[in-house]
Amino acid sequence: MTLLSSNRNKIILLILISIVIFGGWELGLQKIYEKALVGTTNVVLDVVKKDTHITLEKPDGKSENQFRVYTRVQGRIGNYPQETGGLLEPFVIILTWQSFLFFVIKRKEALKLLGVNVAVFVSIQIMFLVFLTNYYNSTWQKFMFEMMLDNFYIVAIILVIKDNIIFPVFKRNIDLS
Repeated sequence: MTLLSSNRNKIILLILISIVIFGGWELGLQKIYEKALVGTTNVVLDVVKKDTHITLEKPDGKSENQFRVYTRVQGRIGNYPQETGGLLEPFVIILTWQSFLFFVIKRKEALKLLGVNVAVFVSIQIMFLVFLTNYYNSTWQKFMFEMMLDNFYIVAIILVIKDNIIFPVFKRNIDLS
């Protein structure tokens, strides 16, 4: 019997990985991810809209950063804030799950799932930030932004469920004899 053959041990490992990644997130991984997401989004925005960009700022009296969008609104340059919490925190779920997969499935498959899931999740987040830049100019993009606003946790859980369907790591061994 190997260490990770029982579901109980896998769940304990998943909880431990969650604690480690959440600790790392609080100690600075969030800041790194914020900067990477803003930088990548600004690269996309440079291609699409020359007078629009997003920055990170720390508002007075708050401990968390927020996005500040600089764009043209009704012909004039304007800016407005957007909190980062609900957008960034679900990435912890993705990091935890992907790290866990390296312990329970073959490395090659885990690496492939890591690439696909991170690419899908980050692409959706970049799309969200692009929609944010046109919030006041397009009713369709405002609708898409508001629809996506609190759904990043759902996207992360869907990616986890998808992986568990492809590689059922929590399967129950039933003895029918």
